[in-house]
Amino acid sequence: MSDVEHILERLLKLAARDNRPSALPDGAVRASALFSFVTRERERIAGCSFPRASIVVVVEGSKEVVTMGRQLRFAAGTVLVLPGGWRGDVVNDPDPATGVYRAIFIDFPDELVARASRAFPPHRKSGQLDLPLDAALSSAIHHAGEGIVAGNLPATLIEHRVMEVLMVLGMRGALPFKAETTGDAVRGLVRWQPDRAWTADMIAAELGTSNATLRRRLAGEDTSLRTLLAEVRVELATAMLADDGVSLREAALATGYRSPRRFAERMRSGAREKQAADI
Repeated sequence: MSDVEHILERLLKLAARDNRPSALPDGAVRASALFSFVTRERERIAGCSFPRASIVVVVEGSKEVVTMGRQLRFAAGTVLVLPGGWRGDVVNDPDPATGVYRAIFIDFPDELVARASRAFPPHRKSGQLDLPLDAALSSAIHHAGEGIVAGNLPATLIEHRVMEVLMVLGMRGALPFKAETTGDAVRGLVRWQPDRAWTADMIAAELGTSNATLRRRLAGEDTSLRTLLAEVRVELATAMLADDGVSLREAALATGYRSPRRFAERMRSGAREKQAADI
């Protein structure tokens, strides 16, 4: 049995049966919670939204994620690290050999994430969701998961175990975070669907504010909606060109540029601006 198989076997007990979350009453807040997703049929869940930072551990089968203009597939043994406010569509695929899909989901209170962030500022590559499940991370997840599932441990002890997971993520440079500024919230929204024809009214509605308030807040942060849209789209397209081997046209269309020529001009403009800033 390989190391990864041994790690996954240890986590199987936490995903023995389907235990999906139910909606909380308005205004209700919960501590860290562990849920398990188990299915024997391929299932698509559209419009997933996670208000709090979370991790998803694919234990058996595979998960397909449609987000940030990309369609990504993750095998068993992968941990998806999702920042607060993440959105996307997912497909859960059972393992061809066993006929079962299993995953563990843990979410984290904002206060714990903020505390961990002070020790380990997030520095993952933009758009990166996945992290390999190694022995240290698996041990922390198993320890925290057992404590949460037991249901009889003091809240302070559960918090300590959950912090252990966050600290391991921090050491891996993969700590999730929640947007603290309006600009970060806009970036997160655009990364979810960079190819969407975003307008100020659409973004304001998604963030639960007005067009005027959105623009005022961005101005207070010395930025604008137009600047943020361009930054995020070029950032994601650059990552696609470097990692996925896609063509310039494919990267342009995936990130919301209808004209590859205009996209290429924007890329050159961004490169000139960066070069000037470095001088």
